[in-house]
Amino acid sequence: MEYILTFGSTHRVLKVEELLKGHGVSFKLLPAPKELSRYCDLVISVDGLVLAEVRDILSSEGVEPKGVYRKEDDRYVEV
Repeated sequence: MEYILTFGSTHRVLKVEELLKGHGVSFKLLPAPKELSRYCDLVISVDGLVLAEVRDILSSEGVEPKGVYRKEDDRYVEV
């Protein structure tokens, strides 16, 4: 299952991109879905298999997402 992480600013998303690349974590940098674009124009998408690892990396670096969502049918649900 895919999870979407929002960060509130493009600057923060780009910082997270750099952190995850440095840790060799698989992710996608995507335009924000319309339903989540109020948070930022970009989001990070990760597979559920690495979500816990991503959260650990971000926490250790002092970066917390504004929200974590998964898509259910035609809407995004915060987890």
